[in-house]
Amino acid sequence: MRRPCGAKLDSRARKEGRSFAPSLLPLGPCAFRRSQKAKVTLGAEVQNATIFAIVEVLLASKHYPALDGLRGVAALFIVFYHVPWATHFVDTRLVRNGYLAVDVFFIMSGFVIAANYGDRLRTPQSIREFAVRRFFRLYPLHFAVLMAVFALELVKWALRAQGLSDSAPFTGAFTPGLLVVNLLMLQGLGLVRELGWNPPAWSIGAECVAYAFFAVVAARGDMRPGRNALLAICLASGALVALAAIKQSLDVNFGWGLVRCLAGFTLGVAIWLYEPGDWPFLPVAATVSGALAITVMTFADGASIILAIPLFVAMVVGLRSGRGLAAQLLSSAPAQFLGKISFSVYMIHMTAFYLATGAIKRLIHQSGHPMGRFTLEVASPWIGDLLFVVVLAAVLSGAAVTYRLIEAPARDYGKRIARRFA
Repeated sequence: MRRPCGAKLDSRARKEGRSFAPSLLPLGPCAFRRSQKAKVTLGAEVQNATIFAIVEVLLASKHYPALDGLRGVAALFIVFYHVPWATHFVDTRLVRNGYLAVDVFFIMSGFVIAANYGDRLRTPQSIREFAVRRFFRLYPLHFAVLMAVFALELVKWALRAQGLSDSAPFTGAFTPGLLVVNLLMLQGLGLVRELGWNPPAWSIGAECVAYAFFAVVAARGDMRPGRNALLAICLASGALVALAAIKQSLDVNFGWGLVRCLAGFTLGVAIWLYEPGDWPFLPVAATVSGALAITVMTFADGASIILAIPLFVAMVVGLRSGRGLAAQLLSSAPAQFLGKISFSVYMIHMTAFYLATGAIKRLIHQSGHPMGRFTLEVASPWIGDLLFVVVLAAVLSGAAVTYRLIEAPARDYGKRIARRFA
């Protein structure tokens, strides 16, 4: 029996888990052919609107609100982890293990990228679309932060030239060579022994390599369950276990950071490949695995920290359903706000710490207190707590601004360019 007009589009939308608005069906290709038969001439603007409406529906990104909220919480863990002065929490094991939030990012990234592109990267055009979208999602904010730090080094140079500072610009972690490496996003690939400029950005450079591997595998048609997928999962798991055993930690960036990224990304892709469906226990699994992950981060040390990784995987598996206590909390308005600005928080918080420590050190130096390079000595943890609250507020406010002025416009611009390849 002949399928009704728009049924192909509707079935594809249902298969991908998206609702297909019936109001768009009259604008589909079947209706367009009928209008041609009826000698109805459509204006160029109407035709373009029709095409773009269909493309946007078919290529709409799969959205997981609970994972957005988890991304915001993970970004906060990274901020806590990088606090460079004494507080009441900075020496707790939970905060010292906060670097594991980066592994949560890698796992979530692998899952979300696979869910949105696993079945779509089949042609050179689709790969170019994918590359353009990812470039404009990551690089504009990365470049803006590097230019902000570069401007701070210029200020340092001007102050030194006027005899107002004894701090040498463009030295140590801020050499011109490291700037070039950072601009090319190569600092996390083992080519240098210091991250420099904006240390958290190492992970996005490593993720770009993961994107490239993902695109190659997807284009070859190998993005499916099977022997090769199981082998990749075993290699990824084995690599993380080996890192934890050898380094007694997973806090590696330059040198072994790329291995860490590829392993976490692979586990995220595996979640998509072996999705368990709508099992009723998933909402409970998300809450329980999240609580157990926090417990491991609170008490584990050394190689035992590897126990957090399977719990992170289970948490992402459960949260994708969007149900349960953990998913409800992470889907709340505050968590969604944090998720929206999480990339900006991740990218700008170290610069905020540099500014805060630089300004306070200058005051301390005038009073004769000891000076460190990237750490700050405070008289009391209570002062450190208060200072952290101030800096955190500045980071969240600044992240909201950079999201609105840089991140979101660049992402939307990338989408417009990517449509040319769709």
